[in-house]
Amino acid sequence: MLQGIFGVHVNAGDGPAETLRRVNHAMLRRAIPSRFATVTYGCISSGGRLTYCNAGHNPPVKVGRGGRRRLVKGGLPLGMFHESGFEEETVQLDCGDVVVAFTDGITEALCPDGTEFGEERLLSCVESHLDLTAAALVDRVLEAVRQFAGAAAQSDDLTVVVLRYVGTSAGESCAHPRENAPIGVARPARGAPPGEGGGSTL
Repeated sequence: MLQGIFGVHVNAGDGPAETLRRVNHAMLRRAIPSRFATVTYGCISSGGRLTYCNAGHNPPVKVGRGGRRRLVKGGLPLGMFHESGFEEETVQLDCGDVVVAFTDGITEALCPDGTEFGEERLLSCVESHLDLTAAALVDRVLEAVRQFAGAAAQSDDLTVVVLRYVGTSAGESCAHPRENAPIGVARPARGAPPGEGGGSTL
């Protein structure tokens, strides 16, 4: 349902905040009880300007040589309240920066003694492998989660999205040999059935 609603509203030329406001109203008009969605929606220019709005999702994190930045600007999950307001923010990505978006199945993955994987382990893994392609970085994160969890049963999906900014085609370029486009994105298959109310878009 959510993908169909986005398909109607995403090409209207509005920014992320206004787009999510429209999607929120469209979901509420469907009047499906107990149905909501957390979403991060962003638009990126070839020059690396990322404008995003985060509707109740785990904040994606920009990671690079300049450090970390959590992308928290936004509002409440979609489909909850008609009066919900949404804010957007624009951040500049530097050459080589990655943006990591993830579901809570990643950070809340449990090891056999009940300890959670956590955001710090996730970001430390990303920072330790910034030289990898977006696809390889996704694989490395998922492998780190699986090694941490061992044989412990997991109850949520494992989804991570990595976006790497590799410079402009006409200007600076820091592209990995196998990532020669301005943006590299990799999305893995989910590791378990998704929950009722989660999703992410970048």
